[in-house]
Amino acid sequence: MEILLLLIYSFFVWLIFFKFKWLPWNFVSQAIVITFPFVILALLIFVLNIVAPSSHDVRVINYVVQILPQVRGRVIDVPVEPNSAVKKGDVLFRVDPTPFELDVKRIQAQLALAETRLKQSAALVKTGAASQIDVDRDRSDARQLRAQLDSARWNLSETTVLAPGSGKVINLQLRVGSFVVPFPITPAMSFVEDEQWVIALFEQNELRKVKSGDQAEIILETYPGQIIKCRVDSIVWATGQGQLPIGGTLPQVGEAPSQRFAVKLMLDGKDKDLFLAPGARGAAAIYTEQLAPIHLLRKILLRVSAKLNWFILKLH
Repeated sequence: MEILLLLIYSFFVWLIFFKFKWLPWNFVSQAIVITFPFVILALLIFVLNIVAPSSHDVRVINYVVQILPQVRGRVIDVPVEPNSAVKKGDVLFRVDPTPFELDVKRIQAQLALAETRLKQSAALVKTGAASQIDVDRDRSDARQLRAQLDSARWNLSETTVLAPGSGKVINLQLRVGSFVVPFPITPAMSFVEDEQWVIALFEQNELRKVKSGDQAEIILETYPGQIIKCRVDSIVWATGQGQLPIGGTLPQVGEAPSQRFAVKLMLDGKDKDLFLAPGARGAAAIYTEQLAPIHLLRKILLRVSAKLNWFILKLH
């Protein structure tokens, strides 16, 4: 930004003192020409970074759900395609249901026998051939088997794993014949939900005038030349430096690196439904309610940076 402003200033100096020679180029004018831009530039940068702060560290974030089966078994079907749109409730994969179906049938047979015994013991109590303790025991056995049957049916239903929301399965490596287990270290796949937001990192002293609802704009390398409208959703007033781990030693205080606060931005206006690639990087500017005319300069600088994203400077 500073280089661009100096180039514009140098152009006007050239027009006034050398091209049209409206003013003499003497010691006084030279001193003014040299000192004036530094004073104005410093003041302008100071005010601009307060009323319209910018960030060159913008990231697109999506929810990523680690898909874990609730039961273990051999995968028999993977109908989902990698990187294809999936709606909530669509089947992601199926585990072989055979052993779980057998469990349901086994418990159903045991429950039928337990209910028969309960009826028999209840009838024997009336004739005095059995005690109430026998009836209570048979009733308890029947209740336990009903609970086991509910659990077995639930396990059977969990052999079909459904999408938790609308999104995509990225880097799908699961294949028919794979063995999956309900263990968090080895998820079956990663599901990227469509819901996303933009995180912009700002220096701590740049957010004094920023509040929720302020207008913002972002540029991304994936959309060169395009300005994406946003609004400030919230500011995360915390960093990792504000937390100390649990331990029996005294805290070690060293030279802390510069910490920035994250600002959560939400797409707004005509760009509300625009698809942003998860992990995309770019820059952002927030426009507060103070000194709105100065916002024009920030908008110009942001649009120049957006145009520069068209250039790919590499030879291989």
